[in-house]
Formats: sequence, C-alpha cells, structure tokens
Amino acid sequence: MDCHPMSNTKIYKWSLIERATGAVLNFGGNIVLARLLTTADFGLLAMLSLFIAIAQDLSSCGLSDGLIHKHNPTPRDYSTVFVFNAGFGLLFGLSFFFGAVPLARFFGHQELVGIMRVLGVCFFFQTMTFVQETKLRKELEMKKICFVKVGATLTALTFGITLAALGFGYWALVCTQILLFFFIFVYYLAASRWFPRIGFSTESFKEMFSFGIHLVLAYIGNIIGKNINTFVLGKFYAPATTGVYYQGAKLANVPFAVSESSINPPLFVLASNEDDKIVRRRVISEMLGVVIGINCTLLFLMLVVAGPAVAALYGSRWSGAVPVFRILALFECVYCVKAFFQTTCKVYGRTVFIRNMSFAEVGLQLLLLAVFFHHGILWIAWTQVGAALASTAVYALLFSRLTEQKLRSIIATAARSIWLPGLAMVASIGAAVAVSSLIEIPALAMCAIIGIVYAVAFIGAGEVSRPRFYMTLRSRVIPGH
Repeated sequence: MDCHPMSNTKIYKWSLIERATGAVLNFGGNIVLARLLTTADFGLLAMLSLFIAIAQDLSSCGLSDGLIHKHNPTPRDYSTVFVFNAGFGLLFGLSFFFGAVPLARFFGHQELVGIMRVLGVCFFFQTMTFVQETKLRKELEMKKICFVKVGATLTALTFGITLAALGFGYWALVCTQILLFFFIFVYYLAASRWFPRIGFSTESFKEMFSFGIHLVLAYIGNIIGKNINTFVLGKFYAPATTGVYYQGAKLANVPFAVSESSINPPLFVLASNEDDKIVRRRVISEMLGVVIGINCTLLFLMLVVAGPAVAALYGSRWSGAVPVFRILALFECVYCVKAFFQTTCKVYGRTVFIRNMSFAEVGLQLLLLAVFFHHGILWIAWTQVGAALASTAVYALLFSRLTEQKLRSIIATAARSIWLPGLAMVASIGAAVAVSSLIEIPALAMCAIIGIVYAVAFIGAGEVSRPRFYMTLRSRVIPGH
C-alpha cells in the first residue's frame, strides 16, 4: 500500500476540498449572521459551547477511532458502535432537557432554557451519522463525505440566515446547529444508501471501547481547554463580552480547522493501515515540517491582516474581537501542531498518554485561569496559549522517541519551516505601514494589499530557497512539479 501522505492525492484532495469549502461557507455565513445579529446573541450560545462540544464528542465515546484503527471491522462491529452511540446521544439529549433550568439559573439568563432543550435534538441526529461517516472514511470515500458535509452546511446556513433576516435573533443560530446535523443525517443516507443493522456484541464493544475510551477522555480534555474560557466569561462577564470572545475564537479556528482536518484524519487512516513500520515512521516524520510550515503560514498572515479584515467584514462593533483573535490564532496554530503529535500517538496506540496529557493541560489552564481571569478578556485568552505550548513541548519529546528523531532535528525542521512565512509577514507589515503613512485607504483595500504582498514575498522567497514544506505545497497546486 502506498501510504505516503502527500502522494495519495485523491484522499487529501477531497479532504481538503471538504474542509476548505465548508470553512468558506461557514466563514461567509458567520459574516452575514454577525451583521444581522448582536454580540449578545452570540454570547448566549457561547455560554453553552462547553456543554455542546462535550456532548457532541462524547456521544461517540471514541469508538469511531476504534473502527478506523481496526484493520478489518465487521458488520457486527459497525452495528455495535451504532447502537451504543445512539444510546449515548439519547442520554445527552435528555440531560440537556432536564439540566436546562439549573444551568440557566447558574448563568442568570432564562433564555438558555429553551435553547438547551432544543439543542438536545442535535445529539440524536448526530449519533445517527457517526458510523456512516466512519465507514466511508475507512473505505477512503472522501468524495462522498465532501458532498454530504458541504451540502448540509450550505442548506443549514441558508435556513439560519433566513431566520436571522426575519428577526428571530439567537434562535437563528440555534436552528442552524440543529438543521446542520439533521441534513448531514439525511444526506448520508442518500449518499451511502447504507444503514447499520441493529445489533450489539459485548465482545466487539469491549475491543472498540478499550481503544476509544482513552481518546474520548482526551477529547473531553481538549474540549474543556477550548471552551472553558467562554464558560468563565459567561458567568463573570456580560453576554456582549462573551460574544466578542466567542466570535474571535470562531474566526481564529476557521483556517486552522481546514489545515488540521485535511491532514490528520487521512494521515491516521493511512498510517494505521500501513504494516511496514519503517515506512510508517518515515511517512509521519516527513509530515512534521509540512504541518508546521502550513500552520505558521496561516498564523503570520492572520496576525497582520486581522485589524483591517475584521473592520471590513464585520463592522466597527466587532473591533474588540481583533486582539482576542490574534491571541487565539496563535493558540490554534499550536493546537494544530499538537493535534499532529496526538495523531502520531494514536497510530502507535499511545492513547493512555494522550488522555493523561489532555488532563494535565486542562489542569494547567484552570490554574492559569484561577490566577488571571479577573484581569480581563486578553489575559483569559493567553491562558489557552500557555497551556497548549507546555503540552505541545511534552508531545514533541514523545514524538522524538516514536519516530527515532533527535530533538534537535525536530527543532531544526521547525526553524526551516518558519522562516519563509516569517519573511512574508515582515514584508506585508512593511507594505501596510508604508501605504497607511502615505494615504488613507479603506480596510478592504488594505486587506488586499497585505494579502498580495504576503503572497508575492512568500512565493518569491520560496522559489529561490525551495524549502521542503513549500515544495510539498507547490506540488499540490501544480501537479507534476
């Protein structure tokens, strides 16, 4: 099997198309919704983001990863995971229904009662899709997954924007969430024409659960780390402040979510199915520079363009999200590198380590929050960055052992991948300063200037120096080169 991560073009191509198109749709839809709704509308949903994220990821209990990791899962395995996931989804739906009142009292916003009870419906539809998506991923049917995800996102956003335009306020955001999972469920049925048989095997469950339980606990840790700050803001700050932070986090997540999910899930499938240990190690090792280079390229561009981009796309009332966005962009970049290390650990079966590290990272972040939460929204954002950096450093040490690379070699790889986007960032900052000192131009025009200078500097220096990660990207854009 040829499992070189960048040679299996179709797998990565459709994975990238799915995530990139979905990100563009979500980004565009978010801009429209942000202009139609208020910061407080987003703040109400942000208060529940921690619970929504936990319920969505815990519903699968990591059993989907168990199916992917197993070389030849049987129909009985798929049926067992389906039945268990459906039961867990129903449990979380009921938990949201009955927990709505006490949680609304905790935050002091009665509107949360209706929101939570309606969102409980999401989990039922979502759990009905886990096994179908996993089966398609296992069979490397990325094209079908792409059409399902993009079609469902487009349909749900259309309904959500329509509701926002009609004056439904935060209910437009809630309905968008529900409809997204509903349409994913419907479109998966249409695309795959496959539905698992109802059945449950204790033996199969134990096998899947033994692999997945540590991962799901790690997912919970990651989720808490990403969403605990909005929980704290929702309790101690105004909804508008929470909404600003939530919007900054969503903006920062968009490009990095494309990067992370376009590389790591396909890499996990391909590396897990590779029996040759030497080939598997080489495949993973060669991806490190690509992952760091791609994510730093995104980060440095976002740091420069953040101010004019938010002003042009969202309007002045969202200007408070700019500094939060920059800090959380750094967090997302670090998170993507950490996610790559976690994928490596999953391939080698180090799920207990992933679990322990996730809990340790959350503990560190909670400690930092306890010290700095009263200093304001920016200090709260930095707690995420600090905990993620510490965790990523520990993962890098284990990655060095698993791939038999020396730590200085990993550091050298990172340095070779960072300098090119760093040079492009310096050039674009210089251009922005020079232009703004001469004339006053609209924010959108400034975005265009920054983007053009960044791209020209990046490509020009890349063509001269030809670092490995740049050439990998180039070969994807210009096949045959």
